[in-house]
Amino acid sequence: MTNLPRSVALYICCLVLLAACGTTRPSHFYLLTSLEKTDNPEQDSGPGIIVGPITLPDYLLRPQIALRNEANEIAYEEFHRWAEPLQGNFSRVVAENLSRLLGTSRVSLYPGYKTGSFPYQILIDVIRMDAGSGRQINLVARWSILDRHNDKLLASNKTSVTEPVDRNGYRAIVSAHSRAVSQLSQDIAQVFDSMPISHRTDTPPSTRKVNY
Repeated sequence: MTNLPRSVALYICCLVLLAACGTTRPSHFYLLTSLEKTDNPEQDSGPGIIVGPITLPDYLLRPQIALRNEANEIAYEEFHRWAEPLQGNFSRVVAENLSRLLGTSRVSLYPGYKTGSFPYQILIDVIRMDAGSGRQINLVARWSILDRHNDKLLASNKTSVTEPVDRNGYRAIVSAHSRAVSQLSQDIAQVFDSMPISHRTDTPPSTRKVNY
Protein backbone atom coordinates (compact mmCIF):
# COMPACT_ATOMS: atom_id res chain seq x y z
CA MET A 1 0.00 0.00 0.00
CA THR A 2 1.27 3.42 -0.91
CA ASN A 3 2.04 5.69 2.06
CA LEU A 4 -0.15 8.77 2.37
CA PRO A 5 1.50 12.12 1.71
CA ARG A 6 2.50 13.91 4.89
CA SER A 7 0.05 16.77 4.24
CA VAL A 8 -2.88 14.33 3.87
CA ALA A 9 -1.90 12.44 7.04
CA LEU A 10 -1.67 15.72 8.96
CA TYR A 11 -5.09 16.76 7.66
CA ILE A 12 -6.62 13.48 8.84
CA CYS A 13 -5.04 13.88 12.29
CA CYS A 14 -6.55 17.36 12.58
CA LEU A 15 -9.99 16.02 11.68
CA VAL A 16 -9.69 13.32 14.36
CA LEU A 17 -8.70 15.90 16.98
CA LEU A 18 -11.54 18.22 16.02
CA ALA A 19 -14.01 15.36 16.23
CA ALA A 20 -12.73 14.47 19.70
CA CYS A 21 -13.09 18.08 20.85
CA GLY A 22 -16.62 18.16 19.50
CA THR A 23 -17.68 15.27 21.75
CA THR A 24 -16.27 16.69 25.03
CA ARG A 25 -18.95 16.87 27.72
CA PRO A 26 -19.82 20.41 28.80
CA SER A 27 -19.31 21.33 32.44
CA HIS A 28 -22.21 22.56 34.57
CA PHE A 29 -21.84 25.01 37.47
CA TYR A 30 -24.15 25.41 40.47
CA LEU A 31 -24.78 27.63 43.49
CA LEU A 32 -26.55 27.10 46.78
CA THR A 33 -29.62 29.34 47.09
CA SER A 34 -31.12 31.05 50.11
CA LEU A 35 -34.66 30.94 51.43
CA GLU A 36 -37.32 32.91 49.63
CA LYS A 37 -38.29 36.16 51.31
CA THR A 38 -40.58 35.68 54.28
CA ASP A 39 -43.37 37.84 55.72
CA ASN A 40 -40.95 38.80 58.49
CA PRO A 41 -39.63 42.26 57.46
CA GLU A 42 -35.91 42.89 57.87
CA GLN A 43 -35.36 45.78 60.28
CA ASP A 44 -32.30 47.96 60.67
CA SER A 45 -32.92 47.92 64.44
CA GLY A 46 -32.72 44.13 64.69
CA PRO A 47 -29.97 42.30 66.59
CA GLY A 48 -26.48 42.58 65.15
CA ILE A 49 -25.14 39.15 64.21
CA ILE A 50 -21.77 38.07 62.82
CA VAL A 51 -21.93 34.74 60.97
CA GLY A 52 -18.70 32.79 61.02
CA PRO A 53 -16.15 31.49 60.92
CA ILE A 54 -17.81 28.63 59.07
CA THR A 55 -15.53 25.67 58.49
CA LEU A 56 -15.97 22.82 56.02
CA PRO A 57 -14.10 19.49 55.94
CA ASP A 58 -11.23 19.31 53.49
CA TYR A 59 -13.02 16.93 51.15
CA LEU A 60 -15.55 19.66 50.39
CA LEU A 61 -12.89 22.23 49.52
CA ARG A 62 -12.91 21.18 45.88
CA PRO A 63 -14.89 22.53 42.93
CA GLN A 64 -16.51 19.18 42.09
CA ILE A 65 -19.73 18.07 43.81
CA ALA A 66 -18.99 15.28 46.30
CA LEU A 67 -20.82 11.94 46.24
CA ARG A 68 -20.56 9.33 49.02
CA ASN A 69 -21.47 5.65 48.67
CA GLU A 70 -22.42 3.11 51.35
CA ALA A 71 -18.75 2.16 51.80
CA ASN A 72 -17.97 5.81 52.70
CA GLU A 73 -16.03 6.25 49.49
CA ILE A 74 -16.04 9.78 48.11
CA ALA A 75 -16.35 10.36 44.38
CA TYR A 76 -16.28 13.68 42.56
CA GLU A 77 -18.32 14.54 39.50
CA GLU A 78 -15.88 16.20 37.11
CA PHE A 79 -18.49 17.87 34.92
CA HIS A 80 -20.80 19.09 37.73
CA ARG A 81 -19.09 21.72 39.85
CA TRP A 82 -19.72 24.52 42.31
CA ALA A 83 -19.58 27.89 40.57
CA GLU A 84 -17.43 29.31 43.38
CA PRO A 85 -15.66 27.95 46.48
CA LEU A 86 -18.34 26.20 48.51
CA GLN A 87 -17.25 27.73 51.81
CA GLY A 88 -18.00 31.28 50.67
CA ASN A 89 -21.30 30.32 49.03
CA PHE A 90 -22.37 28.35 52.14
CA SER A 91 -21.52 31.27 54.45
CA ARG A 92 -23.45 33.86 52.44
CA VAL A 93 -26.52 31.64 52.16
CA VAL A 94 -26.60 31.02 55.93
CA ALA A 95 -26.23 34.75 56.61
CA GLU A 96 -29.03 35.61 54.18
CA ASN A 97 -31.28 32.92 55.63
CA LEU A 98 -30.76 34.18 59.18
CA SER A 99 -31.41 37.75 58.09
CA ARG A 100 -34.78 36.72 56.67
CA LEU A 101 -35.74 34.31 59.47
CA LEU A 102 -34.88 36.75 62.28
CA GLY A 103 -36.12 39.88 60.52
CA THR A 104 -32.87 41.83 60.80
CA SER A 105 -30.72 43.38 58.12
CA ARG A 106 -27.84 43.65 60.59
CA VAL A 107 -26.15 40.39 59.66
CA SER A 108 -22.53 40.37 58.54
CA LEU A 109 -20.04 37.71 57.55
CA TYR A 110 -16.93 37.14 59.65
CA PRO A 111 -14.69 39.07 59.74
CA GLY A 112 -17.25 41.85 59.55
CA TYR A 113 -16.50 45.45 58.65
CA LYS A 114 -17.40 47.91 61.42
CA THR A 115 -19.26 45.26 63.39
CA GLY A 116 -17.63 45.85 66.77
CA SER A 117 -21.01 46.72 68.29
CA PHE A 118 -22.68 43.52 67.04
CA PRO A 119 -23.27 41.46 70.20
CA TYR A 120 -23.76 38.03 68.64
CA GLN A 121 -21.56 35.64 66.72
CA ILE A 122 -22.56 32.31 65.21
CA LEU A 123 -19.89 29.67 64.65
CA ILE A 124 -20.55 26.65 62.43
CA ASP A 125 -18.38 23.59 61.94
CA VAL A 126 -19.71 21.45 59.08
CA ILE A 127 -18.85 17.79 59.64
CA ARG A 128 -20.48 16.36 56.54
CA MET A 129 -22.39 17.54 53.47
CA ASP A 130 -22.66 15.23 50.49
CA ALA A 131 -25.02 13.34 48.23
CA GLY A 132 -25.57 9.78 49.41
CA SER A 133 -26.26 6.66 47.38
CA GLY A 134 -29.81 6.52 48.73
CA ARG A 135 -30.82 9.66 46.84
CA GLN A 136 -30.52 12.02 49.77
CA ILE A 137 -28.32 14.86 50.99
CA ASN A 138 -26.69 14.38 54.39
CA LEU A 139 -25.68 17.51 56.31
CA VAL A 140 -24.20 17.35 59.80
CA ALA A 141 -22.94 20.48 61.56
CA ARG A 142 -22.10 21.68 65.06
CA TRP A 143 -22.89 25.32 65.82
CA SER A 144 -22.70 27.83 68.66
CA ILE A 145 -24.15 31.24 69.48
CA LEU A 146 -21.79 33.55 71.35
CA ASP A 147 -22.36 36.74 73.34
CA ARG A 148 -19.35 38.73 72.13
CA HIS A 149 -19.75 41.58 74.63
CA ASN A 150 -19.74 39.30 77.68
CA ASP A 151 -17.51 36.57 76.22
CA LYS A 152 -20.22 34.02 76.95
CA LEU A 153 -21.51 30.90 75.20
CA LEU A 154 -25.29 31.26 74.88
CA ALA A 155 -26.10 28.06 73.01
CA SER A 156 -24.40 25.07 71.44
CA ASN A 157 -26.05 22.37 69.38
CA LYS A 158 -25.73 19.87 66.55
CA THR A 159 -27.93 19.67 63.46
CA SER A 160 -28.27 16.51 61.39
CA VAL A 161 -30.32 16.80 58.20
CA THR A 162 -31.29 14.14 55.67
CA GLU A 163 -32.91 15.85 52.71
CA PRO A 164 -34.38 13.68 49.92
CA VAL A 165 -33.47 14.33 46.30
CA ASP A 166 -36.89 14.46 44.68
CA ARG A 167 -35.89 14.36 41.00
CA ASN A 168 -33.15 13.02 38.76
CA GLY A 169 -30.15 15.11 37.83
CA TYR A 170 -27.69 17.40 39.52
CA ARG A 171 -30.05 20.36 39.67
CA ALA A 172 -32.19 18.34 42.05
CA ILE A 173 -29.10 17.37 44.07
CA VAL A 174 -28.07 21.02 44.46
CA SER A 175 -31.65 22.02 45.37
CA ALA A 176 -31.59 19.41 48.12
CA HIS A 177 -28.26 20.82 49.33
CA SER A 178 -29.91 24.26 49.58
CA ARG A 179 -32.88 22.88 51.52
CA ALA A 180 -30.51 21.17 53.95
CA VAL A 181 -28.66 24.45 54.56
CA SER A 182 -32.03 26.16 55.04
CA GLN A 183 -32.95 23.62 57.72
CA LEU A 184 -29.65 24.28 59.50
CA SER A 185 -30.41 28.01 59.37
CA GLN A 186 -33.90 27.43 60.77
CA ASP A 187 -32.51 25.40 63.69
CA ILE A 188 -30.14 28.24 64.58
CA ALA A 189 -32.85 30.91 64.19
CA GLN A 190 -35.27 28.96 66.38
CA VAL A 191 -32.78 28.77 69.25
CA PHE A 192 -31.80 32.41 68.79
CA ASP A 193 -35.46 33.47 68.88
CA SER A 194 -36.02 31.53 72.10
CA MET A 195 -33.24 33.32 73.99
CA PRO A 196 -34.26 35.71 76.78
CA ILE A 197 -34.88 39.30 75.75
CA SER A 198 -32.13 40.41 78.16
CA HIS A 199 -29.57 38.83 75.81
CA ARG A 200 -30.76 40.92 72.86
CA THR A 201 -28.97 44.22 73.11
CA ASP A 202 -26.52 45.92 70.81
CA THR A 203 -25.11 48.08 73.59
CA PRO A 204 -21.79 46.86 75.02
CA PRO A 205 -21.84 46.35 78.83
CA SER A 206 -19.49 49.30 79.46
CA THR A 207 -21.88 51.78 77.79
CA ARG A 208 -25.26 50.54 78.98
CA LYS A 209 -27.44 53.08 80.78
CA VAL A 210 -28.57 51.94 84.21
CA ASN A 211 -31.45 53.67 85.99
CA TYR A 212 -31.39 53.67 89.78
